[in-house]
Amino acid sequence: YAASLLPHELAAKRQFADAIYLDPKTHTKIEEVGAANFFGITRDNKFITPLSPSILPSITKYSLLYLAKERLGMETIEGDVYINELDQFAEAGACGTAVVISPIGGIQYGDDFHVFYSETEVGPITKRLYDELTGIQFSDVEAPKGWIVKVD
Repeated sequence: YAASLLPHELAAKRQFADAIYLDPKTHTKIEEVGAANFFGITRDNKFITPLSPSILPSITKYSLLYLAKERLGMETIEGDVYINELDQFAEAGACGTAVVISPIGGIQYGDDFHVFYSETEVGPITKRLYDELTGIQFSDVEAPKGWIVKVD
């Protein structure tokens, strides 16, 4: 994570919570948000998250892909997420072990500042996914088969 320290510091100086990393070849596709995975929820009910060989597999990301599809009935896509196509997303967030889900209020790219659901409030689908995942983690929501293993 050492390589993320300077970009995070630069983002913080500009009053942003973190930096977004783009693909190294074209600088057009979102890869990660700080040390977390990115996801977007489109206006037509798709859960989209980047797929790249430079992104570490994330159990949180794959759990959310499963829950979005199986519990919320959303279409799920792992693929390219272009930074210049942010307007397709009604909500966005970062996900990972430490953050579970952290909503993203907006993203500055060039001169454009794209606001998702709200800069200050969590979008309804992001909240449902958060509640579902943390509910499973705290045994308040039934886990999908095979997710919980009793350890003696």
